[in-house]
Amino acid sequence: MVQGVKKKILELLQVEKNEEFSLEEIAERIGEQRISIIKAQLTRLIREGKVVEVRKGVYKAL
Repeated sequence: MVQGVKKKILELLQVEKNEEFSLEEIAERIGEQRISIIKAQLTRLIREGKVVEVRKGVYKAL
């Protein structure tokens, strides 16, 4: 289930590659209400070099 969230986040950020998204925007766009799950998956994606936090709480794909 959590891996599905990670995949949805990455797909969203890759499709909207030039856009920046807050945690809340990501949650709304992928239909996930648990912000803690989104944050954890974003941390993993950052560690994997697929996503960057452009400023506190705002993310985009690399």
